[in-house]
This record gives sequence, structure tokens and C-alpha cells, in this order.
Amino acid sequence: MKNGKYKIKRYKVKRGKGLLWILFALAAAAAALFILNGRHILTLPAFTAPALSAEEMQQQTRVITLPGGQWFALQLGAFEEEKSARNLADSFRSRGAAGHVYPGDTYRVLAAAYESRESAQAVQAQLALHHGVDAYLYPLARSEVTLRLTGQKAQLDALEDAFLLCDQLTYTLASLSQALDKGEMTFQEAVQALSSQRDTVQALNNRLSARFARDEHAAVLRLCAILSETDRLLAQAIQASGAVRLGSHIKACQLFLICSLEEYVAFLNP
Repeated sequence: MKNGKYKIKRYKVKRGKGLLWILFALAAAAAALFILNGRHILTLPAFTAPALSAEEMQQQTRVITLPGGQWFALQLGAFEEEKSARNLADSFRSRGAAGHVYPGDTYRVLAAAYESRESAQAVQAQLALHHGVDAYLYPLARSEVTLRLTGQKAQLDALEDAFLLCDQLTYTLASLSQALDKGEMTFQEAVQALSSQRDTVQALNNRLSARFARDEHAAVLRLCAILSETDRLLAQAIQASGAVRLGSHIKACQLFLICSLEEYVAFLNP
């Protein structure tokens, strides 16, 4: 991340497309964050903070493309009542599934999410063959969104890093989960990797909160809420009693991020 203060640890993850982050520095007099189609406008007034240098307080404008995402989740069931969905979710968490309840037209219970249909289908077949579990493929998609952000350099750096972290962490968690399930990573190695990721999430959330301490903007508050819940879920994972429960927590955190980013993009681009 910026100035060497933070580092996003990457694990081997295959992705069809790299991160599509487009950054331009432009002169700007007004302070605003808005989607290029002009349907959403958020003012970011500058503020003075003793911890910021003159360079960090400079006004800048950047254009950033937040990449879309495509995942294939394994659905264990769908219910009209949330209670029924949560009961099923609870019964599967002890078996290593995420047990994530995804609300919508129904309450869907999701076990895990994979980058490719083939990977999801392979696990789907194993669940049916070895565990007698019928799972269905449920696609999760996040649209790409292009933002133009104008504000203090320190504010934009924090927002940019938060977007980048949230997107990359979904793939990092998928990689860790699969490595743990396949026995390619030990329980202790996975815990150490998660601890490192949690440190980054905490540091970035604190940094983002500090940069907007005097300005309560809905988009920033939502992003901070996502990071705070991610921190809580990672803390739960680190305290897991064994590899199976650890795998369940990792999958749950990954699905939370995937679904939360989908909702966040929908909020930015109604």
C-alpha cells in the first residue's frame, strides 16, 4: 500500500483478469465523489488534521475502476423464513461449510464460493458422492463501477487502498480455504496468514476512519462497517479450535465480503 505503511499479502490465486485500477491526477477546485454517470454525488469537504503533511492535504482528482466479480456459490437450501435458513446454516458450520445466509427473494444458505464454475461443480460432486449432500450452484456477480474521486490526497489514498484490499481479500480467503481443505496448508500456517490479513484490515480501517473523522459520509461509513465486520469475522477464525471450524470461518468471511461488496456497489450505483 501507500508509502510502505501497509502490505497486502498475496497468495497464489488464479484470476482471469488482473485488477483494473485506473488512476489519473487532475486539478480540481470542488471536493466530490461521484459515479461518472452522474447519478450519485457525495461531497468530501477537506479538513485540517495535525497528522497530515502538506502533500497529504493537497486536493486531487482520480478516476478509479472498481472491478466486477463473478463467483459460483454452493447453495445448501433456500427458505422463506430466516429462522429455518439459520437452523440449516448452523448444522453445516460444524462440517466445514460457511453457513452464510444470503437474503433476497428467499433466504439462501451458502456453503462456499469459487472463482470458476468447474471448481464449484467439482466440490458439488464430492459433496453428493461422499457426504450425501445435494448442493446447487448459485452465481454471485458484482458489476464493475467507475468512480471519480476528488478530495485530499490522504483521503483518496485511504479510499483507494480500502477498495483494493476488500477486492483482493475475497481471492486471498478463497486461496487459503482451498489450501486448508486440500491439506496444502497446516492449521497453524492458515492462522498466521489470517492474523496478518487481520492486522492489515485493522490498520486500514483505522486509517480510513481517521481521514474522515469529521465528515460522516454514507459511502465511507458503509466501507468502514464492511472492514469492521471483516475484522470481527477474522478474529473468530483465528480463535477456531480446529481445521474444520477454521475452514468454516474462512469461507464465511469470504462470502460476507463478496455479498457486502455486491451490496456496496449497488448502493453507489442505484
